[in-house]
Amino acid sequence: MPKIIAIFSLLGLENMNLSYIYECVCLACDVVSAAGLGEIKATQIGWENNNFKICAGPEAGVARDFLNYFLIEKINSDNCITTSFSTLFPFGPHLYPKILNTEPVHVYTPNLNRNLIGVQNRKRTVIYQWMNLINGKIYVGSAWNGSFRLLSYWTPSVLKRNLLIYNNLKKYGHNNFILIILEDLGSTGSVTKNYMLDREQFYLNILFSKYPQCVLNNTPTAGSTLGFKHTDEFKFNRSGKLNPMYSKIFSTEFIKMQVRSKAGINNPQYDIKKSTSTIAKLTKLVYVYEYETKILIGSYSTVQCSKHFKMGKDTLTKYLKSGQPYKNKLFSRKKLL
Repeated sequence: MPKIIAIFSLLGLENMNLSYIYECVCLACDVVSAAGLGEIKATQIGWENNNFKICAGPEAGVARDFLNYFLIEKINSDNCITTSFSTLFPFGPHLYPKILNTEPVHVYTPNLNRNLIGVQNRKRTVIYQWMNLINGKIYVGSAWNGSFRLLSYWTPSVLKRNLLIYNNLKKYGHNNFILIILEDLGSTGSVTKNYMLDREQFYLNILFSKYPQCVLNNTPTAGSTLGFKHTDEFKFNRSGKLNPMYSKIFSTEFIKMQVRSKAGINNPQYDIKKSTSTIAKLTKLVYVYEYETKILIGSYSTVQCSKHFKMGKDTLTKYLKSGQPYKNKLFSRKKLL
């Protein structure tokens, strides 16, 4: 009976309880066995060369084919199986969700209901909650335009931001989250932004008071960085002589200049109108050509180009960098000769 060794990439598993991972592995083995695809038992579990390792003894044939199709990314000639934890368990095991409103407006399974999220929250002002069903962490937010904000959680450039909610979504995957619309405040513009932030603050107060250990929000204050705390490492790297402003002395005139009001007539740019040539220098133009004939269609600002050709900012950036055509059109920052 051949032995198959499964080596799983870390993906942050060093912070997880090993017995919990073992239970997950046994659950997956039971699923395969119950399906009549061969007997699989986890016989060894541990770390090897910074990888998570499981040794199992499945029967040859269908069981291995099932593993290869459903659980495994790659099997080499030495029967070494390489995969990732998120691939192995794309849907859990999950915790029972904690919803901050006993009567939520909508509850979504993010990837399955992605289109529905966009349709039902289009031009709606909403208060929403993300919950990680693996570790129980919760994020509360508000959206002036529901569909625009909620769908941005799938945008690659947004997910690159170093914030707890984005890091969690990248690490665990959208499948292991639940998205709840706590309140629908009406169509966009029907309420003030202050009222929207007040309702968000209501749920943030519940989150920080009842579930302080489950917080994914950076601050306890809606629409503000008030209360944000830097890590000890960040503070240490900017303390004392490590601080670039260390031992610098500022003159009284400089301090007055910094704290004075710069609104209205006090603003150095007040009532100064920029010339057409200056605006042209400041504006990043996109030149659009027919791909085959290289005939210039026109030049647009980045925003105008996105709107005119009905393409997202990320899509436009992608084709500007790659130089590849999009819908038989070529987009360039430079004029072609």
